[in-house]
Order: sequence, then C-alpha cells, then structure tokens
Amino acid sequence: MKKQINETLLELIVGILLSGAVIEAGCIVITGYSRAFTSGLCIGLVLAIGLAAHMYRSIDHALDMQPDDAEKYMRKAYMIRAAAILIVAGIVTYFKLGYVMATFGGVFCLKFGAFLQPVIHRVIHGKEPQTEENAEAEKTETDNTENMETDNTENMETDKEKE
Repeated sequence: MKKQINETLLELIVGILLSGAVIEAGCIVITGYSRAFTSGLCIGLVLAIGLAAHMYRSIDHALDMQPDDAEKYMRKAYMIRAAAILIVAGIVTYFKLGYVMATFGGVFCLKFGAFLQPVIHRVIHGKEPQTEENAEAEKTETDNTENMETDNTENMETDKEKE
C-alpha cells in the first residue's frame, strides 16, 4: 500500500475543502449561523474526502487488473461508495446529527473539487496540468527540432566535402 498521498488527490481534497468553505460562508451570510447546517456540511465534506480517497485507491488497483476483472471491480467499488452515501445520510437523519441536505451538499463538493483541481494545480505549480496529448506534442516537437539540427549538420558536412 502506498505511504505517500498522490498530488492529484491532495489537490482534489483542497478543492473539496475550499468549496465547502464557500458554501458555509454563503450560508452564514444569507441565513446566519446554524449548527445543524454546519455539522451536516462537515459530515458531507468528510464523506466526500473519503469517497475521493476510495475512488483513487479503486482506480489504482483496477489499473493492475485485466480489463474484464477491472470493470467488475470498479462496479463493485461504485456500489460501495453509493451505499456509503445512503448509509451516512440515514445515520445523519436518524440521529439528527445535522441537516441531511447539507450533508448532500458536502458530498456534492466532491464534484466542485473535481472542477477546481486543474485550477488549484495551476496555482500551485504555475503551469497547465500535463496531459498525454500535451506530453506527446512536446516530445514530437523536440524530436522534430533534433532531426532538423541533425539534417542541417549532415548537409553542412556534405557541402564541405563537395568543396
């Protein structure tokens, strides 16, 4: 098992927490402070972070499997995450730990965090996230430049030989 947290997962968690803070601040400004809303939102944020970590672990594990086995494994992992959401919502409702809709709002911060992750990456590193297409384009551009330099050197040597 990995000991170090993945950089993308860390950026996703930061996005989840930032979006949760914005929702909490907006609620405080509009309606005033509510302990029930805040506790429901915090429960949802903790659940969203747990879901993100489980999703990361599931994807990492599935990448080492055969395609058919990976597909079955990912379906099972999705069902576990969906069940976790429903169980936590039931617990929040039954024990009156907070507003269940605020809990769902906290879970929804997982989506906001996913949208914010590239922005957070750019702020931290000052560049665009590296995609496969960008990496291939840069490699092709570098290879083309090296090939042109080699061709120019060969042409210069040929011209010297002719003289």
